[in-house]
Amino acid sequence: MNRIKRLSRSVIFILLGTSLSALAYTQLIIPNRMLSGGVAGLSVLINSLTGLPTGTLVLLINIPILILGYRKIGGKFIGLTILSVFSFSTLLNIIPTHQVVDDLLLASVFGGALNGLGLGLVLKSGGSTGGTDIIGVILNRRFSLSIGEVMLAFNGLIVLASALLFDLQGALYTLITMFVTSRTVDALQNARDRKTALIITDKSDEIATQIHDQLHRGVTFLQGEGSYQHGYHKVIMCVLTRFEIAQLKEIVLKEDPQAFMTISDTDEVLGRFKAFSPFKRPTP
Repeated sequence: MNRIKRLSRSVIFILLGTSLSALAYTQLIIPNRMLSGGVAGLSVLINSLTGLPTGTLVLLINIPILILGYRKIGGKFIGLTILSVFSFSTLLNIIPTHQVVDDLLLASVFGGALNGLGLGLVLKSGGSTGGTDIIGVILNRRFSLSIGEVMLAFNGLIVLASALLFDLQGALYTLITMFVTSRTVDALQNARDRKTALIITDKSDEIATQIHDQLHRGVTFLQGEGSYQHGYHKVIMCVLTRFEIAQLKEIVLKEDPQAFMTISDTDEVLGRFKAFSPFKRPTP
């Protein structure tokens, strides 16, 4: 039952995300003669030259990429990506293109934000919008190229083509759209913004107790050895959100003003970790 519930949630996220991205293209990006990144941007470029439907181009370009991805990657990721590609391409053909604003700056910013919100929801579902995402994963496994490098190179070619075929102004606004899209996706993906704190102190037990009592977070004791005096200390490791950092600092400074603490970003956490809510304190 839980598996069906998770799959249904993923499908809803994909349909909602592709709807928002399709609206961004048909209402803001395409009517103002701008492009975007990935296969969608390439499809818009080909559409402006040939008049072929953008949604159909998205599907046709993605088909060989999806086949390659199925062979090289497979699994649930490709299945959800196929649903995303079909949904997005269909919506691009169904939704009428309409220019809701004629200000290029507004269109580039809000078009990028709306597209980024849609892409972020698709990524949260466990899939992707196909295209450069799949190519990036395959090239990463084959040649150790980062996915970011692949997407940067592909998008750079799109912007260059836009500048050569249309005008420099449109290409520059396309860069704004791409930037806002990427920042929106990053913000949605890192909404919880988790941190890992390492604390070296002589009062590890007292600080750990206060973290348990006040933050309701678990801690792990690591054994550390100083390089000068070769003294042994308990090192506290604790994963928490950025909203709890200020309170953690208060706890550490109160218990041991001489403590040494580092705080670093944590991209992913597997296991028992509850998000912070300012309205409801999580239970241990």
